[in-house]
Amino acid sequence: MDDIPSLSSGSVGSRFVSQNDIDDARKKRDEQWKAAYARLGQEPPPQPVEDAYDGRSLAEKLAANKAAKQEEWEERNRLANQFRALEEDEVLFLDTVRERQEEEERVRKEQDNDELKSFSSRSCECYETCGSYH
Repeated sequence: MDDIPSLSSGSVGSRFVSQNDIDDARKKRDEQWKAAYARLGQEPPPQPVEDAYDGRSLAEKLAANKAAKQEEWEERNRLANQFRALEEDEVLFLDTVRERQEEEERVRKEQDNDELKSFSSRSCECYETCGSYH
């Protein structure tokens, strides 16, 4: 059993860093930053929140991203597929409605022009007879 090397000795043990060592180094670095900002009289910037550990493999993460993008694409196309081309009878109906509106507009403009001409001729007659507009 003495022939089995331990992890604490040799090249593997010397490269091993415990979580406690990482936490201590992080705390020390944070204290140094806070002290430096205190010397400058400034408030230290907010610390970035570290991402939580995601134990999924890269393939699982990529598959999840692809599924999310596919779902977003389908949602966009679902809205686009709700609209359809107009059928022939619908087009004809809309054409008749448009033509009727144009005819009503033309008649209204003619009536307005007739009333303006009538008013203009009456005001001219009044001016000629009375000498002023009343």
